[in-house]
Amino acid sequence: MIIAVDFDGVVVVRDGRKYSDVRSPLKFVPGAKEGLASLKRAKHVLLLWSARSNRALLEDPQLDPLVRSGITRVDLAAWRAARPLHLARRDQMLAFVGKELPGVFDAIDDGRAGKPNVDLFLDDKAMRFGATLRGSSWRDVAEEHGVMPPRSKR
Repeated sequence: MIIAVDFDGVVVVRDGRKYSDVRSPLKFVPGAKEGLASLKRAKHVLLLWSARSNRALLEDPQLDPLVRSGITRVDLAAWRAARPLHLARRDQMLAFVGKELPGVFDAIDDGRAGKPNVDLFLDDKAMRFGATLRGSSWRDVAEEHGVMPPRSKR
């Protein structure tokens, strides 16, 4: 199965973190490292996807379909001023994945194709709703593939 995994809120904790914070160390969502390892060991193809690679933020605001359609206007001065932050956020993600998750992802989306066409897409909403609606959490994924010991049943 080909699984796209969003970065913020799925691999690393997003809550309480300022968008502009590219200096504080990123922290794994509880169970994410083990869950990703279990998916990899089960021979799934993992694609890292993130809005941090959005080409409209990094290269050209005209790549945003809302801009092209005239729904959203672009302040080019503001876009140019924000671009270094967007590049720093993308670089922070790549450095984290390279250091903390070497060899886990088969590919890292570069933002050129929009939302990828995959078998399963894990984003922050899927993980949040999954955990509360009797779906899967990272811990469940890791337990299913034998990376973490099962929780004791009381």
